[in-house]
Amino acid sequence: MSKFYQNLKSYILKEDRLKKSLFSKKSIITLIRSILEPLASENVPSVILHRLKDTANLDSIIKRLEYSRNIEMYNYSDPDIILHDELIELEFIILTSSRYNAVFMWDYSDDENKENSYVYLKLNSRQVNNIFDTVLENIKPELKDNLKEKFYSFKPERRENELLNHCISNIIKNLNESIEESDFKDKALTYEPKDECRQLKDKIRHTSHEIRNQLSVLDIYSKILEKKFSDDTTSSLIRKSISLINMELNELKQFENLQLKEVDIEDVIPHSVQMFEEIVKQNNNKIIFINSTLEGDKRKVLIDEGKFLAVLNNIIKNANQFTQNDEIIIELSKDKNYAKISVQNHGEPIEADVKNKIFTDGFTTRKEGFGIGLSVSKKYLAEQLGSIELTCSDEEKTEFLITLPLIDII
Repeated sequence: MSKFYQNLKSYILKEDRLKKSLFSKKSIITLIRSILEPLASENVPSVILHRLKDTANLDSIIKRLEYSRNIEMYNYSDPDIILHDELIELEFIILTSSRYNAVFMWDYSDDENKENSYVYLKLNSRQVNNIFDTVLENIKPELKDNLKEKFYSFKPERRENELLNHCISNIIKNLNESIEESDFKDKALTYEPKDECRQLKDKIRHTSHEIRNQLSVLDIYSKILEKKFSDDTTSSLIRKSISLINMELNELKQFENLQLKEVDIEDVIPHSVQMFEEIVKQNNNKIIFINSTLEGDKRKVLIDEGKFLAVLNNIIKNANQFTQNDEIIIELSKDKNYAKISVQNHGEPIEADVKNKIFTDGFTTRKEGFGIGLSVSKKYLAEQLGSIELTCSDEEKTEFLITLPLIDII
């Protein structure tokens, strides 16, 4: 084993907060996407040096980065760049930008099935520079100075921030546990289905609670960044990520009891609109809420507000993902018996052979998708005596319609 390989792997093994937990390959892929997504979404000027052996689940984001005019990517596995490839199973991402820098390393060599690894992650830390300098020693001399100059041309805040890195460590531990819990492998069950359901509900409730605790800490840090450095761009990105994670946590409520109450639906919908107002801007989209109910119509609906918002959030999220430079229109109307919520966008129409399958559990057209969002949404609404359907998808618009029965019907 080369000294070069040992030096890099020592960083992974000495990371006290993370070395106690093995991370699944799915968790590591999720972390890679989390680190790279902000750069790809905002086209932030940056330099990325990576060694990724398997990019099958990362093709989309890798291509987005490679085609971004402000981002320079260097593949450490490229024989035109390195002197010798001595790293065996070790993989890494080292990046720097005007906003932040990061290093993320993992190594499957100690796992027989190549499915688990300890990880090393640092953000805005001097350790990023130390590891970059170590890796740079194995770059071909004619490229070394040029790459070093580009890497150090960015000057993000690099002072040590142990509290921030500790907070992130806790979040990714909880993330890893959540992914492992939902990774349904072929394992023999040694307990009754009721016990399995109860244990899963308890685990989800506990994990969701811990993740929300850490998200509140991140929210505080985003406000500190904004106040101390007048950096509203970075703090805004952090809060967008917090909103997305909270939205996914809301979807886990399918395992909790139904909590119905009478609500004014026109007061509930703006919660989703407000959550997505900044998020949709990443695709140059705009979200618009139109209340077409008659003035004075105070009829209510009987819903579980959390589950209803999980449904509406999922529909808006899908609309945003499949369109750009568009208006996502949410319109509320009421007829004699029902409240109707229409969600429209104007992107590419859904293909004819897909329309009848979109509410099927497990069906997805996206490589990284799980095919559960719309099926769960349909289930949630059925529990509340509501429904959802795709009413239109053509060159003019795509429209989903949510229908809920009104109470105190006139």
